[in-house]
Amino acid sequence: MAEGGNGEREALRESVRLKVQADLDALREAVSRCSLCPGLGKGIPGRGSPGADILFLAGKPGPGASPEDPWGGWKETARKSLALVSGLSRCAMYFSTALRCAPEKVTLAQLRRCAPYLAEEILLVGPRVVVVSGKAAAVALRIALGDEVPENPRAGDVIALYGSRFLFQVDVARLEGEPWVRNVFWKIMEKVPPLLG
Repeated sequence: MAEGGNGEREALRESVRLKVQADLDALREAVSRCSLCPGLGKGIPGRGSPGADILFLAGKPGPGASPEDPWGGWKETARKSLALVSGLSRCAMYFSTALRCAPEKVTLAQLRRCAPYLAEEILLVGPRVVVVSGKAAAVALRIALGDEVPENPRAGDVIALYGSRFLFQVDVARLEGEPWVRNVFWKIMEKVPPLLG
């Protein structure tokens, strides 16, 4: 192929990257302005780069969450678990939540209202692996992406969908209070490197 062909491919890749980034920025703005759930304030968008290797998906924003850090205090726990799994500390990551606000109790109606944001975000980010943390995240994923997502996945189950692999995990909110859950979480995270391969 002629040398000009490589330059054209690079220009096309850059054009696509800029378009995806603009679409993610527009989605973040829409989530930040969201007021679909009365009394819960504005939404907290996901954070990271398009094309991330791993997208971490929790049911709702973590303690101390903000638009710059949707997982709040849980993010450090996830990062520590990655450090324990060989080779994952260099992976590009994206952190998001199924619900964009932090209600006391998660409801099916709230998950349905946020589902379009979740579907768009996963398709825009295009992660190689999505780590789905907890039941609320799994239910939201099924609402957002359809019946191909199992109705009752177990921790450790994996499915392939839309060019990504989805690894179902225990709820990250339980890691600090239940040490045995932490051990299960780390064991399941060991499945990620082969999924990235």
